Amino acid sequence: MRSLPRLILLCLVLMLACAPKVDEDTVVLWTAFDGIELSTLQRRLDEFEKTTGQKVVMLKVPFNNLRQKVLVASPARQGPDLLIGPHDWVGLLQTADLLSPIPSDIINPQNPSFFPIAKQAVTFGGQIYSAPMMMECVVLARNTELCPIKPESLDQLVTEALACKEKNPGVGGFGYQLENLYFSWPFLAGFGADFLAPLNQPTLNVDSLQFDTPEAVAGCDWIADLGDRKYKLVPRDMNNDVAVELFLKGRQGMILCGPWNMGAIRDSGVPYTLDPLPPGPVKPSSPFVGVTGVMIGRYSVEKQGVKELVAYLTSPEVTAELCQSAARAPTRQETAEKLKTLVTDPVVARDLALFATAAQAGTPMPNHPAMSAAVNTSMAGALQLITTNQVTTSEELKRTTERVRAKIRFMTE
Repeated sequence: MRSLPRLILLCLVLMLACAPKVDEDTVVLWTAFDGIELSTLQRRLDEFEKTTGQKVVMLKVPFNNLRQKVLVASPARQGPDLLIGPHDWVGLLQTADLLSPIPSDIINPQNPSFFPIAKQAVTFGGQIYSAPMMMECVVLARNTELCPIKPESLDQLVTEALACKEKNPGVGGFGYQLENLYFSWPFLAGFGADFLAPLNQPTLNVDSLQFDTPEAVAGCDWIADLGDRKYKLVPRDMNNDVAVELFLKGRQGMILCGPWNMGAIRDSGVPYTLDPLPPGPVKPSSPFVGVTGVMIGRYSVEKQGVKELVAYLTSPEVTAELCQSAARAPTRQETAEKLKTLVTDPVVARDLALFATAAQAGTPMPNHPAMSAAVNTSMAGALQLITTNQVTTSEELKRTTERVRAKIRFMTE
């Protein structure tokens, strides 16, 4: 079975070698956009071609394959000139020497137009490698009939969820996939956990990574209490798809919700509202923020039309339409102003404004390669053991510290 990934990689290389060549005066863009996001992007690219005369070819690649395809194709000079993707890919792609910094006349750290969190997210090693287009995070979606009171703290979140269960037999009060760090991070942050801070430094000191801090232990204990350990709010087999499906059927009082859920929630007819995540006992419950942006291939920064297309795709006019179609938050003030007139549905406008506020107060997902290669998997395993009462929280987080450090050292040897 170990030879299977190599076989897949070889097939990708052979496919790329047989791919048709694109004219050198054509800008090639790869994206995983789908549905209305894709059609909006294609329409805007058509307008760019018509206005400028610059040829553009867009290739849609499934999200789960996109990053790997770039890693295979780009060293062979068959990758994209421009890549639209999440900011947490930046570290890996730049470590592989596949990206060019975004020119300072498009975005620079001193540019007041872009929100600080968006600029922070796309910066790696002191340079900006992705031009921000839109951003996303999770908030609390609440069924207003099942849970009429807005929680103002994590303690009240538990209280209202338990009350929902008691008043409505067979209905869940609050649920999500506890072992998923992306969704559990806000609550860890609310307890003051800051073990990811070293990943945001220009140079990572592996020995500074420490997961078994008192704040992280307290946060993990609270998360575990949501399950069998204390409150029994979240079943062991709960995942985010199940939580959302229950919410859509009116059988779940509150869930963690991203912009990608909003279409289904509105179509379901469930009476809902969106709330900021209630604060923890130490700090705000700061959700991870993802920033979608345009990255420039290492060999393409001087290619005709590349910089012009990046500036166009990140302009307030284009990003406002993309934010509207994708229900994502804006990354710059001018885009936010345009959305106020572009979005006419008051409910959609309300939801979009809440996501924008929550994202600006969130925590950028670290873009260091170690985040996906070591931290996410190790913390998922730790949270799974902690929330099912198989280990002591402090001891497991201590072991997690050792595992993550060892993985990163192995990666960098």
